[in-house]
Amino acid sequence: MIKLKIGDNYLLTNLKEKNKKDCIAYMMGCFSKHGQTAMGFDYSTNNDLTEYIKTIRAERITKIYILFEDLTEGGSISMLKTVLKNFSDVFKYELPQVIVHYIDMSKKKNSREFKLAIQVYETLELDPSNLLSRLNLLDDYKKFAKRFKAIPEEIRVIDENIKKMSKEKTVSKNTCTLNSLKYLDLINTAELQGTDLILTIKPLVINPSEDFGKCFSKDSFKRNPYLVKATAELYKGNHFKMVPTRIIIHSNFTPEFYETLDHSFDDMFARHNWSNVGYPHFGMNHFCGGELNDVIAHTTEHGLEYFFICLKQYLTTANMRDYAGRKVWWYPIYDKDDNLVYCAGLEIFRDDMLRKSIPAEDKEFLRTASYQDILDWKRRHDVTFGQVNLPQNADYTDSYSGKTDAFLDYCKEYLPELYKELEKGAE
Repeated sequence: MIKLKIGDNYLLTNLKEKNKKDCIAYMMGCFSKHGQTAMGFDYSTNNDLTEYIKTIRAERITKIYILFEDLTEGGSISMLKTVLKNFSDVFKYELPQVIVHYIDMSKKKNSREFKLAIQVYETLELDPSNLLSRLNLLDDYKKFAKRFKAIPEEIRVIDENIKKMSKEKTVSKNTCTLNSLKYLDLINTAELQGTDLILTIKPLVINPSEDFGKCFSKDSFKRNPYLVKATAELYKGNHFKMVPTRIIIHSNFTPEFYETLDHSFDDMFARHNWSNVGYPHFGMNHFCGGELNDVIAHTTEHGLEYFFICLKQYLTTANMRDYAGRKVWWYPIYDKDDNLVYCAGLEIFRDDMLRKSIPAEDKEFLRTASYQDILDWKRRHDVTFGQVNLPQNADYTDSYSGKTDAFLDYCKEYLPELYKELEKGAE
């Protein structure tokens, strides 16, 4: 549930209403009240009031304006009245103290004010810096903001645990060396810089914590062909991989990004990855600890080998139920021979280049170029992701938690040949 400020009024929306664009435009151009709160009623879907009622109670709203219009075929007025009466009865029962006013937006749909507001809305929707262009991300933003608020308390708990451990007599006497950690295939070099440890990390395969079909909805695959291709590669046995990287391990055992040793994907990650640098869950001044928080708290007790085992697990796992981890579908994908076989970011980059005014020979080259060739072309022409229009960025997905595999369900309906191939491979 989102409370949008429009002028000096507010609009409650769960971002699922089909008529939310009209509601926002109405509030911008036709709503003549001041300091009031409104909400949209999507008659076509008979939307659930639970979230609205909870928000109205929490915000202690005493008066609300209901924006509606008849969206049924043939304009069934009697049916509309029945639905609105049921709607009104729920409000009277759940919120008897709240004054409710109903506004039929259809009376203003042909007015000059409404049409101008729609034009303004559509203009602002194209502006990447405007909130209207990011409406579909606001729910994720709320979750992220909530998670962000929790981080200081987690850090405080970690610091207290570390201080507590420093006073404990039971401290692991186990030591480790680069040689003793060789079996992890994690570290190339290590050096001390003051109290920090600088590690050169080998190229690492990144594994999603769940199959994509178990965490992305069928609708995500329907509207996002790049996600379909990335998922198909993973289901065929290929994998995401991160380039060699240097990281810092601070004296309190928290990791931080230092630099990549292969800069091919730096600008792509900087624009569309949560960490801004590559690895899903931490970066430069970014740290989403997850289970590593508990590891850090017990490192003094259990020893450095325990820490490095867990660090590799942390680096190489994309938590698909985490805002940061689910962006991994955007990453480069390699086969068992380390060939770059797909990268959603690079394909979106290519599609945008083909829409631009570039020389015909470049377009001809890009149409059939391999993903490695696209990467090389991009480097030669010094084109960055900051210059590219990317309508389908790394957030262009919806969550799913059903029992079946949504990707296989999608393939069965729309890509039967691929479905047969994957089904045969599973055998």
